[in-house]
Amino acid sequence: MNTKLFRFIFCVTFLLLANITSFSQDKKIHPSEKPAPVQNDMSRGAVSENLAQDKEFAELEKKLLLAKNTGNINAVKDLQNELEQKTGAATVHPESFPLTLVSDRQSEADNINASFVSAATGVKGIATCTEQITSSAGRMWTAFVYGPLSGANPDNLRLCYRDFAGNSWNHYVTLGFSPGNRMNQDQIDIELIEDNTGDKYIYVAFGYITSSNQWRIGLTIVKITGGLNFAGYTLSWPGTNNSTLYHKPRIVSDNEAYHPNPWIYITACEDSAVAGGYYAGEKAAIVFSPYTVSPTITYKPQPMLGFLFRYPSDFYCDLAYYRNGGLDSIMIVESSLEDSSKIIIAKTSISSFVSSSFAQYVGNISTINNRRSYQAYIASAGGYNKLMIVNLRKYNNTDWDIEYYSSTNGSAGWSNGYIDYRSNYSTRADIAGFRSAPGFYATAYSENTNTFVPVVYSFCNNNIWGPLVTPTNHINTNPFTAQPRPGVKYGITEESCFTLWTEYSGSTNVWNSVGCSGSVSVMRNIFLRGVPQGMWDAPADTLRNDTMRLYIRNDFSPYSIVDSSKTWLDNDGYGNFWFTNGQNFVNYYIVAKHRNSIRTWSATTFQFNSNSTSYSYDFTTSPLQAYGVNMIQVDVVPDLYAFYSGEVSGDEIVDVTDVVDIFNDANNFASGYIITDVNGDQFTDVDDLLIAYNNSNNFVSEIRP
Repeated sequence: MNTKLFRFIFCVTFLLLANITSFSQDKKIHPSEKPAPVQNDMSRGAVSENLAQDKEFAELEKKLLLAKNTGNINAVKDLQNELEQKTGAATVHPESFPLTLVSDRQSEADNINASFVSAATGVKGIATCTEQITSSAGRMWTAFVYGPLSGANPDNLRLCYRDFAGNSWNHYVTLGFSPGNRMNQDQIDIELIEDNTGDKYIYVAFGYITSSNQWRIGLTIVKITGGLNFAGYTLSWPGTNNSTLYHKPRIVSDNEAYHPNPWIYITACEDSAVAGGYYAGEKAAIVFSPYTVSPTITYKPQPMLGFLFRYPSDFYCDLAYYRNGGLDSIMIVESSLEDSSKIIIAKTSISSFVSSSFAQYVGNISTINNRRSYQAYIASAGGYNKLMIVNLRKYNNTDWDIEYYSSTNGSAGWSNGYIDYRSNYSTRADIAGFRSAPGFYATAYSENTNTFVPVVYSFCNNNIWGPLVTPTNHINTNPFTAQPRPGVKYGITEESCFTLWTEYSGSTNVWNSVGCSGSVSVMRNIFLRGVPQGMWDAPADTLRNDTMRLYIRNDFSPYSIVDSSKTWLDNDGYGNFWFTNGQNFVNYYIVAKHRNSIRTWSATTFQFNSNSTSYSYDFTTSPLQAYGVNMIQVDVVPDLYAFYSGEVSGDEIVDVTDVVDIFNDANNFASGYIITDVNGDQFTDVDDLLIAYNNSNNFVSEIRP
């Protein structure tokens, strides 16, 4: 090789390597938190009319807040009408969004435990919320929309819930859209409101496209207490036309501060077509009386901060309720504006949220003037003055970081730092605030990598972000159409990590992961039907409720127990059993044990597999379902087989010992939840004695491999 050419190549290579090394070393240094001064250098928020100086309007605001604080809903409605005349806001019954009831209330089938929420194909967006008061406090809810991108089959909205103490998710309701309405991907938000009296409603806002290609905001309301009740609506701001695009809705309430009389606040991004592009801004609406599935909605007549010219569908906005110095406020954030390195913040009182005034432009925050800030979301902790924003910050084309801005004084001052500063391609991060816990937040997001796609979680305690928890998933998550969401899991003494996510392949299935450290341990499920002989009431065709323990055991001697799970059986004998120690593609026997029935083994072994962590087994359909045909028929039309009952001494055989124990308790008129009550009627008597006596005459005992 020519010597000069060799030296030239060597020098160029050296310089490139030096630059790469310098860049890499710079990236490894995680920046410390620093002040983020609010700057007022953008043209935002020109005021159309100065309502703040209008004494009549100010007096109406005072009366409205007094009615809210005293829980006087009727007075709120009357004052709302007066304010409309003053501000130009419009209150209407929203346009109906057709929904069809698809199904109702049927079951679906510290390491990080990943448990299965629901089977679905084509998941387009997920959201989660948690109940926090009354007897069901700690119950977690998921809402997600799934369906094809086109065709006759409609999109569906599904709600599932899980109680704090359990691992099993329960299907609550599935609602079908009209076939022509398709939800926009990853455009869904959720808010739960709950009264001290027990009334609870879930509001789900989502962006969708109609069959005529109009971009609209849908709102589905589901009552989750008492009988099932639901309704769907389309939000219709004054002046809406076919060329206006509404998308990316966000929803929040002041429920933490006002349980009897909360208001719900909604924003959505708006893009209005003009020559050469779009004007972007946000629209706002409020629900003054939300404890109903048929509310009226009051629309703000103009954008919160006016319009800015930009490209369509790239604009983001969000909102949070907070209280500072006794004043209730809504904080608005905008991102992806003409200077994409800045996040715009504005605020408004709750009573002038939908007035004809623009919101008060506070300023913009940024610490890097030449790197894009994108997809900013904000959260608070209810009625407190602490606020937290998370957003994407561009480092280079393949490296996006998760940045935060924190305020502990009602937005008067902000601090900036990074949750994730690694050299990874992070995706949109969402944030959840913990009600009644100021300074506590959670965030979740994924990484668009070429190999395994992880779900990443981080938890903020007293406004200080902790380490990253990654991965919290055992299979690839979806980095595009349905991003992970952080949730709130209330423990007995403290909160714990909770994420909701979907599988990458085909946007399928919804999962949740709970835990803040350790490796991912998949919660595997057996959905089983089994009936103890004594507990089955044949005339009523029902089972007296009781618990059962299920074991999974090796298929080779000595058939060791791998794991066990205990749950309540429902009136048909069905139960969801959850296991953490089972492995894929390993043969196991299922062994069912009821407190006073013979231990019964499955006739064959089964396997969990990588495509599903759920397995179903029904002992009741045939005696051949039990090893050794060790079951008894207890019903006909249809035929139903049960585990032999009367085994109360614990030796897995029904004999004279069991008969004597039951006889003695019957003689003493024993009652309550006791082992000698074989038929579950809370009394030990001759009926229980006969079951055990007949089975002892037939030498009934456990049959096992």
